[in-house]
Amino acid sequence: MKGAVPAENDLWRIDAGGGSPERMTSHNTRVTYPAFLDARTLLYLATEADGGGPWLYALDPDRRQSRRISFGLERYSSLASSADGKRLVVTVADPRRTLWRVPIGDVASEAKQATRIAVATVGARAPRVGPGYLLCASSRSGSDSIWKLSGETASQLWSASGARVIGGPAISRDGKQIAFTAEQRGRARLYVMRSDGSGVRTLSESLQPRGAPAWSPDGQSLAVAATVDGEPQLVRVSVASQAITRLVSDFAAEPVWSPDGNVIVFSGREVGTTFPIRAVGADGRMRSKADMMLSRGVRRVVFLPGQNSLVVLRGDMVRKDFWAIDVDTGRERRLTNFGPEFAIGDFDVSPDGREIVFDHEQDNSDIGMIEPGSVRIP
Repeated sequence: MKGAVPAENDLWRIDAGGGSPERMTSHNTRVTYPAFLDARTLLYLATEADGGGPWLYALDPDRRQSRRISFGLERYSSLASSADGKRLVVTVADPRRTLWRVPIGDVASEAKQATRIAVATVGARAPRVGPGYLLCASSRSGSDSIWKLSGETASQLWSASGARVIGGPAISRDGKQIAFTAEQRGRARLYVMRSDGSGVRTLSESLQPRGAPAWSPDGQSLAVAATVDGEPQLVRVSVASQAITRLVSDFAAEPVWSPDGNVIVFSGREVGTTFPIRAVGADGRMRSKADMMLSRGVRRVVFLPGQNSLVVLRGDMVRKDFWAIDVDTGRERRLTNFGPEFAIGDFDVSPDGREIVFDHEQDNSDIGMIEPGSVRIP
């Protein structure tokens, strides 16, 4: 495998005697666990560009043709084959996500202080807190939707057949506007709508967004990672004119605006098992004071309301907790002490800065064996 780990790689091959590597696949996503079924069939796992999967693929090394193998909607997290190709063993993932909240206090909160949020949706994830309401994305029957929870009332704001919401929705500071990125039929678009789900429109059809957007404090523009002329960039999009301004000509993900609107913080390309947190001014000039490194995993960071401190997930590859890091001084404060049983996904901080809302993923898995003769390669 070759590429930027963990989510921008492909399969390559090189002659045993040396020479130049030859590219075999063109996913540019997370590609893992290559395993030969026979001399003409290489199996492997790969995610979709929008994060779907991982799915099982078969590659003909001679023709360099790759096809997804259909086994229903199962997601595979690992794959191995015996030396003679007569046995295939897979790990089938059964992830379940729930929403939780935990208070932000003077001392780190324990797991027992976290409370589950009751929602009527399936697979709720990527919570975002607005004034008096909560948003989340939900998945059902191969399609994603955006839901709004206000008190005990849950309403679906947006959905589309076969669509996938990339990242989470973004709420403007006044709570009146919502922006999000969604992919449908292989095309990602940036959408804006009112907080009641009305007035849905697409921003800049020429734009190819690559993740969740972030509102500027004045609600006039959005920052979003995108592909422009085939290259990854961080751009600023005017909501009124739809004009696009380039901010960073490099890989960028999960942008967030500082409370004063002068700086946009984002995560950069992974280096080994870590990735950097960087900052760029609203004028496009790079800033250095926000530079820090975090371990691989959730990339999202959130400013504490009215403060120049970031809430991040910090820890090792398995266990992470919430920390607050002062951007100016680098001073760190631990916010939670959950333990390894809490696999934390996406999150947000309430507008009053008193609590963190997050999704908790329980990745149940089963080990199964596939008879090679049952592998159908279209």
